[in-house]
Amino acid sequence: MRQALHRALARTRTRTPPSSSASDADLVRLTDEDRRYLTALYDDTTPLPPGADHDLAPDHPRLLELRARYAALDLPVTNASRWSADAVDSFLDHRYFRGETLITWHYRELPRISRLKYFLLARYVTGRDTGGHLKTLGEDGAFGCWTFTYEGLPRVSRDLLESVNEIAFLERTGAVPTRILDIGAGYGRLAHRMTAAHPEVTDYCCVDAIADSTFLSEFYLRHRGAATARVVPLDEVTTALAPGDFDLAINIHSFPECTYDAIAWWTGQLERLQVPRLLVVPNEPTELLSLEADGSRRDFLPLLQQAGYRLVHREPVVDDPAARELLDLHDHFHLFERGG
Repeated sequence: MRQALHRALARTRTRTPPSSSASDADLVRLTDEDRRYLTALYDDTTPLPPGADHDLAPDHPRLLELRARYAALDLPVTNASRWSADAVDSFLDHRYFRGETLITWHYRELPRISRLKYFLLARYVTGRDTGGHLKTLGEDGAFGCWTFTYEGLPRVSRDLLESVNEIAFLERTGAVPTRILDIGAGYGRLAHRMTAAHPEVTDYCCVDAIADSTFLSEFYLRHRGAATARVVPLDEVTTALAPGDFDLAINIHSFPECTYDAIAWWTGQLERLQVPRLLVVPNEPTELLSLEADGSRRDFLPLLQQAGYRLVHREPVVDDPAARELLDLHDHFHLFERGG
């Protein structure tokens, strides 16, 4: 957390403006709100729901139980690179898990710059949202989520915009599946959005190798009333999930934060479960790279190919070149299909 705050504070340093005009000074003058936005890790203007301090306490019995169960496993997926225990403890306030955390990052720039970027992203997603999900799904800013409002648009957040864009991609590329496995589900954001947008989804299963994510997904999906979404703890994956259970597996920015051996274990599960389609969104534009404990990267595409998957479609998450450049958002959707 100290490093994150240091980076944020560093952004507030300004040089002496080249001109003494009021208009030039306004470009670099920081307000109290600017400083709050640049240094805060979450937006607490939306009150926590009753009981959240207890339900999301760092010593909650369910969280401690899951941590102990995961620590007892001798699996490659528990050997973290980015998601170390120290990183989780220092950069995840469970009460404000939708703020700035290891799970979700936001544009950390001056508020007016962030507002412009989110406006651009909101207008782009609106054009892709043929199902009208931006309006129907909504955003309440709960649990520290940064939100933005613009005339003529619904209140938006990174959670809402990315989820709707992902749902729209699935709608464009074929019928939305009814049974989904989400590997590295975070706090269950897409599970919440997908089951609300498509009631025909009968099973949305969240799995994660991080005990804190499992804990938060259980809480969040229960809080949102996502009846057809469920969470399976890591030590039950090999017994609770069976071949033929799922039509699609999803991995959004998760494999690139895992070691090669961890990805190999997950792809082994996908092969065992015979999941016919797989959607991957890596952190790099088109490369599929792991993150090793020493910081090195390794191409994990061969692991997907060994499990029987072939790339059938790839497109930018933001298809408009100008918007993509201004947003500095170069991710791509990678859709795979598994042969017989």
